Amino acid sequence: MSYQREINPQTFQAISSGAIRKTPFGYFSGLVLIGLFVSAIVIAGIYGAKKKEKYLKDPKVGDVYEVSYTKDGKTMRTLYRIANLTTDSVTFDLNDYEADSRKGLRKLREQHADSYSEKQRLSRAELEEMKSKISNIERL
Repeated sequence: MSYQREINPQTFQAISSGAIRKTPFGYFSGLVLIGLFVSAIVIAGIYGAKKKEKYLKDPKVGDVYEVSYTKDGKTMRTLYRIANLTTDSVTFDLNDYEADSRKGLRKLREQHADSYSEKQRLSRAELEEMKSKISNIERL
């Protein structure tokens, strides 16, 4: 005995047009938000890199550089402030304090922003070599 089932033409039309089981937009809203967040981070990074390059090419007295260096196998951070510029060199005031994290550097900036005593003079070529150790430059 064979069974044949008749398909209702309205049901067939609904299935073929995709009217049944449409995925709600809300399911994808999280992915859209994540995409927007990642895009914003990328755009901010590009802007920061361009700003850093611009300020390195045209330094001004008072610019504050966030500098990273290795000390006892640990990455440390501190602030260098431009004190004097000549055609071939840059003189920095070095902050008396150092931090071992970005959060610590932010606290250092807030609590010890004017604690500079040591000076260091670098040629423009040495400053260019130091570029990879500079994470950010703030112009006042």
